[in-house]
Amino acid sequence: MKAVITDGKGNVKLMEISDPQPDSYQCLCKIEACATCTGTDKKLVNGQMAWANQYPAILGHESFGTVIQCGNSVRNIKPGDRFLRPFAAYPGTLLDGYASWMGGFAEYGLVTDTKAMLKDTPAAAISPYCVYQQMIPQEIKIEAADATMLVTLKEIASSVRDLNIKFGSKVVVLGAGAVSMSMCYFAKLSGAYPVIAIGRRDQPLEDCRKTGADFVVNMQTENMIEKVMKYTEQSGADFILDAIGDNNLIIESGMMLAKYGAICSYAGRTGTVPLSIDKIKGNGRWKYIQGGPDETSAHQYLLDLVRIQAIPIKNFYSHAMPFDEFESGFKMLVEKRASKLVFTMQ
Repeated sequence: MKAVITDGKGNVKLMEISDPQPDSYQCLCKIEACATCTGTDKKLVNGQMAWANQYPAILGHESFGTVIQCGNSVRNIKPGDRFLRPFAAYPGTLLDGYASWMGGFAEYGLVTDTKAMLKDTPAAAISPYCVYQQMIPQEIKIEAADATMLVTLKEIASSVRDLNIKFGSKVVVLGAGAVSMSMCYFAKLSGAYPVIAIGRRDQPLEDCRKTGADFVVNMQTENMIEKVMKYTEQSGADFILDAIGDNNLIIESGMMLAKYGAICSYAGRTGTVPLSIDKIKGNGRWKYIQGGPDETSAHQYLLDLVRIQAIPIKNFYSHAMPFDEFESGFKMLVEKRASKLVFTMQ
Protein backbone atom coordinates (compact mmCIF):
# COMPACT_ATOMS: atom_id res chain seq x y z
CA MET A 1 0.00 0.00 0.00
CA LYS A 2 0.98 3.66 -0.24
CA ALA A 3 1.81 5.52 2.96
CA VAL A 4 3.42 8.83 3.91
CA ILE A 5 6.81 8.49 5.60
CA THR A 6 8.67 11.28 7.35
CA ASP A 7 12.28 11.28 8.51
CA GLY A 8 11.82 14.04 11.10
CA LYS A 9 14.23 16.24 9.14
CA GLY A 10 11.68 18.18 7.14
CA ASN A 11 10.98 15.55 4.50
CA VAL A 12 7.84 13.62 3.58
CA LYS A 13 7.61 10.91 0.94
CA LEU A 14 4.78 8.79 -0.42
CA MET A 15 6.15 5.24 -0.37
CA GLU A 16 5.07 1.65 -0.95
CA ILE A 17 5.05 -0.40 2.25
CA SER A 18 3.35 -3.60 3.38
CA ASP A 19 -0.34 -3.67 4.23
CA PRO A 20 -1.10 -3.96 7.96
CA GLN A 21 -2.05 -7.47 9.06
CA PRO A 22 -4.93 -7.59 11.56
CA ASP A 23 -4.81 -10.00 14.47
CA SER A 24 -7.89 -11.96 15.57
CA TYR A 25 -9.41 -8.97 17.41
CA GLN A 26 -8.60 -6.41 14.76
CA CYS A 27 -10.30 -5.26 11.57
CA LEU A 28 -8.70 -4.07 8.34
CA CYS A 29 -10.06 -0.77 7.08
CA LYS A 30 -9.83 0.91 3.72
CA ILE A 31 -8.79 4.43 4.66
CA GLU A 32 -10.80 6.81 2.51
CA ALA A 33 -9.45 10.17 3.66
CA CYS A 34 -7.01 11.72 6.12
CA ALA A 35 -6.54 15.37 7.02
CA THR A 36 -3.48 17.27 8.09
CA CYS A 37 -3.32 18.40 11.67
CA THR A 38 -1.33 21.28 10.31
CA GLY A 39 0.64 22.53 13.32
CA THR A 40 1.32 19.09 14.79
CA ASP A 41 2.19 17.45 11.47
CA LYS A 42 4.64 20.19 10.52
CA LYS A 43 6.33 19.88 13.91
CA LEU A 44 6.50 16.09 13.57
CA VAL A 45 7.97 16.35 10.08
CA ASN A 46 10.64 18.71 11.39
CA GLY A 47 11.43 16.70 14.52
CA GLN A 48 10.20 19.47 16.80
CA MET A 49 7.93 17.52 19.15
CA ALA A 50 9.72 16.44 22.32
CA TRP A 51 7.82 13.15 22.55
CA ALA A 52 8.40 12.19 18.90
CA ASN A 53 11.77 10.45 18.94
CA GLN A 54 11.31 7.49 16.57
CA TYR A 55 11.95 7.97 12.86
CA PRO A 56 11.32 7.21 10.07
CA ALA A 57 7.63 7.12 10.85
CA ILE A 58 4.22 6.90 9.21
CA LEU A 59 2.41 10.22 9.49
CA GLY A 60 -1.24 11.19 9.97
CA HIS A 61 -3.85 10.97 12.71
CA GLU A 62 -7.10 12.50 11.38
CA SER A 63 -8.22 9.55 9.29
CA PHE A 64 -11.54 8.02 8.29
CA GLY A 65 -12.17 4.59 6.80
CA THR A 66 -14.48 1.64 6.27
CA VAL A 67 -14.04 -1.88 7.63
CA ILE A 68 -13.41 -4.44 4.88
CA GLN A 69 -12.22 -7.49 6.87
CA CYS A 70 -12.66 -8.70 10.46
CA GLY A 71 -10.53 -11.04 12.56
CA ASN A 72 -11.94 -14.35 13.79
CA SER A 73 -12.56 -13.09 17.34
CA VAL A 74 -14.27 -9.83 16.33
CA ARG A 75 -17.93 -9.72 17.41
CA ASN A 76 -18.88 -6.05 17.71
CA ILE A 77 -17.66 -4.68 14.37
CA LYS A 78 -18.67 -5.77 10.89
CA PRO A 79 -17.63 -5.02 7.30
CA GLY A 80 -19.09 -1.71 6.17
CA ASP A 81 -18.79 -0.03 9.57
CA ARG A 82 -17.17 3.41 9.37
CA PHE A 83 -14.54 4.58 11.84
CA LEU A 84 -12.52 7.63 12.69
CA ARG A 85 -8.79 7.17 13.19
CA PRO A 86 -7.93 3.79 11.64
CA PHE A 87 -4.13 3.51 11.90
CA ALA A 88 -1.67 1.71 9.65
CA ALA A 89 0.15 0.79 12.86
CA TYR A 90 -0.57 1.68 16.46
CA PRO A 91 1.91 4.03 18.14
CA GLY A 92 4.62 2.02 19.83
CA THR A 93 4.60 -0.62 17.10
CA LEU A 94 6.41 -0.91 13.78
CA LEU A 95 5.24 -1.68 10.26
CA ASP A 96 8.00 -2.63 7.83
CA GLY A 97 10.44 -1.09 10.30
CA TYR A 98 8.58 2.25 10.32
CA ALA A 99 7.39 3.78 13.57
CA SER A 100 3.88 5.18 13.81
CA TRP A 101 2.69 8.68 14.52
CA MET A 102 -0.74 7.06 14.21
CA GLY A 103 -0.24 6.26 10.53
CA GLY A 104 -3.45 7.69 9.10
CA PHE A 105 -1.83 8.73 5.84
CA ALA A 106 -1.99 5.25 4.37
CA GLU A 107 -4.32 3.28 2.16
CA TYR A 108 -5.16 0.72 4.85
CA GLY A 109 -5.42 0.81 8.62
CA LEU A 110 -6.55 -1.13 11.68
CA VAL A 111 -9.29 -0.78 14.29
CA THR A 112 -9.70 -3.08 17.29
CA ASP A 113 -12.74 -4.73 18.83
CA THR A 114 -11.73 -3.87 22.39
CA LYS A 115 -15.07 -5.07 23.84
CA ALA A 116 -14.54 -8.58 22.56
CA MET A 117 -10.89 -8.55 23.57
CA LEU A 118 -11.64 -7.53 27.17
CA LYS A 119 -14.59 -9.90 27.39
CA ASP A 120 -12.33 -12.81 26.52
CA THR A 121 -9.24 -11.60 28.38
CA PRO A 122 -10.03 -8.97 31.06
CA ALA A 123 -6.32 -8.28 31.65
CA ALA A 124 -5.51 -7.85 27.95
CA ALA A 125 -3.09 -5.06 27.05
CA ILE A 126 -4.93 -2.66 24.76
CA SER A 127 -3.37 0.27 22.97
CA PRO A 128 -4.54 3.51 24.63
CA TYR A 129 -5.16 4.87 21.14
CA CYS A 130 -8.02 2.44 20.54
CA VAL A 131 -10.38 4.69 22.50
CA TYR A 132 -10.14 7.31 19.73
CA GLN A 133 -11.35 4.88 17.08
CA GLN A 134 -15.03 5.77 17.26
CA MET A 135 -17.73 4.59 14.86
CA ILE A 136 -19.86 6.84 12.67
CA PRO A 137 -23.30 5.23 12.28
CA GLN A 138 -24.60 4.66 8.77
CA GLU A 139 -27.55 6.99 9.35
CA ILE A 140 -25.15 9.93 9.75
CA LYS A 141 -24.72 11.18 6.19
CA ILE A 142 -21.24 12.61 5.78
CA GLU A 143 -18.62 12.59 3.05
CA ALA A 144 -15.25 10.99 3.76
CA ALA A 145 -13.34 14.28 3.49
CA ASP A 146 -15.79 16.01 5.83
CA ALA A 147 -15.66 13.15 8.33
CA THR A 148 -11.96 13.76 8.95
CA MET A 149 -12.85 17.18 10.38
CA LEU A 150 -14.67 15.52 13.28
CA VAL A 151 -11.37 14.69 14.97
CA THR A 152 -10.33 18.32 15.50
CA LEU A 153 -13.90 19.45 16.08
CA LYS A 154 -14.41 16.91 18.87
CA GLU A 155 -11.15 17.93 20.51
CA ILE A 156 -12.04 21.62 20.49
CA ALA A 157 -15.69 21.11 21.48
CA SER A 158 -14.61 19.21 24.59
CA SER A 159 -11.95 21.79 25.46
CA VAL A 160 -14.34 24.75 25.19
CA ARG A 161 -16.91 22.85 27.28
CA ASP A 162 -14.41 22.05 30.01
CA LEU A 163 -13.31 25.69 30.24
CA ASN A 164 -16.91 26.68 30.99
CA ILE A 165 -17.07 29.33 28.29
CA LYS A 166 -20.64 30.65 28.39
CA PHE A 167 -23.02 33.48 27.45
CA GLY A 168 -21.16 36.77 27.54
CA SER A 169 -17.67 35.33 27.96
CA LYS A 170 -15.08 37.49 26.22
CA VAL A 171 -12.80 35.21 24.22
CA VAL A 172 -9.54 35.81 22.36
CA VAL A 173 -8.17 33.11 20.08
CA LEU A 174 -4.45 33.19 19.28
CA GLY A 175 -4.09 31.84 15.76
CA ALA A 176 -6.10 31.64 12.54
CA GLY A 177 -5.77 28.03 11.38
CA ALA A 178 -8.29 25.19 11.51
CA VAL A 179 -7.97 24.75 15.30
CA SER A 180 -8.50 28.49 15.80
CA MET A 181 -11.52 28.44 13.51
CA SER A 182 -12.94 25.58 15.59
CA MET A 183 -12.31 27.53 18.78
CA CYS A 184 -14.17 30.52 17.35
CA TYR A 185 -17.08 28.29 16.33
CA PHE A 186 -17.56 26.52 19.66
CA ALA A 187 -16.97 29.68 21.69
CA LYS A 188 -19.67 31.40 19.65
CA LEU A 189 -21.95 28.36 19.94
CA SER A 190 -21.52 28.67 23.72
CA GLY A 191 -22.70 32.28 23.64
CA ALA A 192 -19.36 34.07 23.93
CA TYR A 193 -19.17 37.74 22.88
CA PRO A 194 -16.97 39.12 21.60
CA VAL A 195 -14.90 36.37 20.01
CA ILE A 196 -11.65 37.88 18.71
CA ALA A 197 -9.21 36.01 16.47
CA ILE A 198 -5.59 37.18 16.34
CA GLY A 199 -3.29 36.07 13.53
CA ARG A 200 -0.65 37.16 11.06
CA ARG A 201 -2.41 36.84 7.70
CA ASP A 202 -5.61 38.46 6.48
CA GLN A 203 -7.18 35.55 4.57
CA PRO A 204 -7.06 33.00 7.42
CA LEU A 205 -8.44 35.68 9.74
CA GLU A 206 -11.35 36.24 7.36
CA ASP A 207 -11.93 32.47 7.44
CA CYS A 208 -12.24 32.75 11.23
CA ARG A 209 -15.09 35.21 10.71
CA LYS A 210 -16.96 32.50 8.82
CA THR A 211 -16.91 30.23 11.85
CA GLY A 212 -17.70 32.68 14.64
CA ALA A 213 -15.13 35.44 15.14
CA ASP A 214 -16.81 38.81 15.73
CA PHE A 215 -13.54 40.71 15.28
CA VAL A 216 -10.14 39.84 13.83
CA VAL A 217 -6.74 41.42 14.50
CA ASN A 218 -3.66 41.14 12.29
CA MET A 219 -0.80 41.32 14.78
CA GLN A 220 1.59 42.19 11.95
CA THR A 221 -0.14 45.47 11.21
CA GLU A 222 -2.21 46.23 14.32
CA ASN A 223 -1.57 46.60 18.04
CA MET A 224 -3.31 43.49 19.33
CA ILE A 225 -3.48 44.67 22.95
CA GLU A 226 -5.10 47.97 22.02
CA LYS A 227 -7.56 46.26 19.70
CA VAL A 228 -8.60 43.62 22.23
CA MET A 229 -9.10 46.23 24.93
CA LYS A 230 -11.22 48.27 22.51
CA TYR A 231 -13.38 45.32 21.49
CA THR A 232 -13.88 44.22 25.11
CA GLU A 233 -14.70 47.80 26.23
CA GLN A 234 -11.44 47.96 28.21
CA SER A 235 -12.29 44.97 30.42
CA GLY A 236 -9.98 42.48 28.70
CA ALA A 237 -10.57 38.85 27.76
CA ASP A 238 -12.06 36.30 30.13
CA PHE A 239 -10.39 33.54 28.12
CA ILE A 240 -7.33 33.61 25.87
CA LEU A 241 -7.20 30.38 23.87
CA ASP A 242 -3.75 29.59 22.48
CA ALA A 243 -3.79 27.64 19.22
CA ILE A 244 -0.24 28.48 18.13
CA GLY A 245 2.17 27.36 20.85
CA ASP A 246 4.37 30.48 20.72
CA ASN A 247 5.77 31.14 24.20
CA ASN A 248 6.50 34.81 23.52
CA LEU A 249 2.98 35.43 22.24
CA ILE A 250 1.46 33.71 25.27
CA ILE A 251 3.55 35.88 27.59
CA GLU A 252 2.57 39.07 25.74
CA SER A 253 -1.11 38.10 25.73
CA GLY A 254 -1.28 38.45 29.51
CA MET A 255 -1.76 42.19 29.02
CA MET A 256 -5.11 41.46 27.34
CA LEU A 257 -6.54 39.50 30.28
CA ALA A 258 -9.55 40.53 32.32
CA LYS A 259 -9.29 40.32 36.09
CA TYR A 260 -9.80 36.65 37.04
CA GLY A 261 -9.28 35.74 33.38
CA ALA A 262 -7.49 32.64 32.10
CA ILE A 263 -4.86 31.88 29.49
CA CYS A 264 -5.62 28.44 28.12
CA SER A 265 -2.79 26.82 26.18
CA TYR A 266 -4.06 24.15 23.80
CA ALA A 267 -1.35 23.98 21.14
CA GLY A 268 1.72 21.78 21.47
CA ARG A 269 4.69 24.09 21.85
CA THR A 270 7.68 23.62 19.60
CA GLY A 271 10.69 21.89 21.12
CA THR A 272 11.35 21.39 24.81
CA VAL A 273 11.65 24.99 26.06
CA PRO A 274 9.16 25.37 28.94
CA LEU A 275 6.84 28.34 29.22
CA SER A 276 8.00 30.82 31.88
CA ILE A 277 4.71 31.48 33.68
CA ASP A 278 6.31 34.11 35.89
CA LYS A 279 6.91 36.32 32.84
CA ILE A 280 3.18 36.66 32.13
CA LYS A 281 1.84 39.96 33.46
CA GLY A 282 -1.90 39.67 33.88
CA ASN A 283 -4.49 42.11 35.21
CA GLY A 284 -4.80 41.35 38.89
CA ARG A 285 -5.67 37.73 39.63
CA TRP A 286 -5.59 35.37 36.67
CA LYS A 287 -4.75 31.75 35.92
CA TYR A 288 -2.91 29.69 33.35
CA ILE A 289 -4.45 26.43 32.16
CA GLN A 290 -2.51 23.84 30.18
CA GLY A 291 -5.47 22.48 28.27
CA GLY A 292 -6.08 19.12 26.69
CA PRO A 293 -9.01 17.64 24.83
CA ASP A 294 -11.38 14.92 25.96
CA GLU A 295 -12.14 14.01 22.36
CA THR A 296 -14.15 10.85 22.91
CA SER A 297 -16.68 12.53 25.19
CA ALA A 298 -17.76 14.90 22.40
CA HIS A 299 -18.40 12.18 19.80
CA GLN A 300 -22.19 12.05 20.08
CA TYR A 301 -22.38 15.85 20.27
CA LEU A 302 -20.61 16.21 16.93
CA LEU A 303 -22.68 13.45 15.35
CA ASP A 304 -25.80 15.34 16.43
CA LEU A 305 -24.52 18.61 14.97
CA VAL A 306 -23.86 16.84 11.66
CA ARG A 307 -27.24 15.12 11.72
CA ILE A 308 -29.17 18.39 12.14
CA GLN A 309 -26.87 20.18 9.69
CA ALA A 310 -25.81 22.71 12.33
CA ILE A 311 -22.12 22.84 11.49
CA PRO A 312 -20.49 24.38 8.37
CA ILE A 313 -18.06 21.50 8.14
CA LYS A 314 -16.49 22.36 4.78
CA ASN A 315 -15.36 25.72 6.16
CA PHE A 316 -12.79 23.97 8.34
CA TYR A 317 -10.49 22.79 5.53
CA SER A 318 -9.07 24.73 2.63
CA HIS A 319 -8.31 22.00 0.06
CA ALA A 320 -9.16 18.39 -0.78
CA MET A 321 -6.58 16.58 -2.91
CA PRO A 322 -5.86 13.07 -4.21
CA PHE A 323 -3.50 11.05 -2.00
CA ASP A 324 -1.00 10.75 -4.86
CA GLU A 325 -0.43 14.51 -4.59
CA PHE A 326 0.55 14.42 -0.92
CA GLU A 327 4.10 15.68 -1.37
CA SER A 328 3.06 18.73 -3.40
CA GLY A 329 0.12 19.32 -1.08
CA PHE A 330 2.27 19.28 2.03
CA LYS A 331 4.54 21.82 0.33
CA MET A 332 1.48 24.07 0.05
CA LEU A 333 1.12 23.88 3.84
CA VAL A 334 4.77 24.70 4.43
CA GLU A 335 4.53 27.67 2.07
CA LYS A 336 1.24 28.75 3.67
CA ARG A 337 -0.72 28.42 0.45
CA ALA A 338 -3.14 26.13 2.30
CA SER A 339 -4.36 26.02 5.90
CA LYS A 340 -5.68 22.48 6.24
CA LEU A 341 -5.66 19.71 3.63
CA VAL A 342 -7.69 16.56 3.24
CA PHE A 343 -6.21 13.79 1.10
CA THR A 344 -8.64 11.29 -0.37
CA MET A 345 -7.50 7.74 -1.13
CA GLN A 346 -10.24 6.77 -3.59
